[in-house]
Amino acid sequence: MVDAVHFFAYDELINEEVFKKHGLEYISKSSVSLSGWTRVFNKIPKDNGGQEGLGHANIEPTADTAGMMHGELYEMDEKFVVKLDEIFDHPNEYQRKVMRFNRHDFLMINGIVYVAKPDKIAKGLKPSKAMMKVFRKAKKLFPMLYFSRLMNTPTID
Repeated sequence: MVDAVHFFAYDELINEEVFKKHGLEYISKSSVSLSGWTRVFNKIPKDNGGQEGLGHANIEPTADTAGMMHGELYEMDEKFVVKLDEIFDHPNEYQRKVMRFNRHDFLMINGIVYVAKPDKIAKGLKPSKAMMKVFRKAKKLFPMLYFSRLMNTPTID
């Protein structure tokens, strides 16, 4: 039996195709909510590929602790934490935190999540259309209204 961890994906890893492309495997997955947090695109990329103002996905607490965001919680072998640390460049770019998530059957589950370090974020950044296309491919994972709002996020291109 493997020692399993739960990993919360809110960025392009929410898309199962991208998740597997990174060499990651999961035992099970479920849609979850994170209360009092929101998805933002304020992470300064290590390489913006010449796209001025590009921001990668990140999460931050809401100003009034209201609202919630959605993502996927992957149950996976703990050996993949090393790979996740590499993907997120922990501890240089992102901090790994343990948070509590609400599965859609109302079960609360602890899981790890990567949050950009404060010195690696900036205001006014936006995602690219290519990044939003990755989210669009994961449409079935989001509630309709939440997905609609996400797709209305202004892009840099």
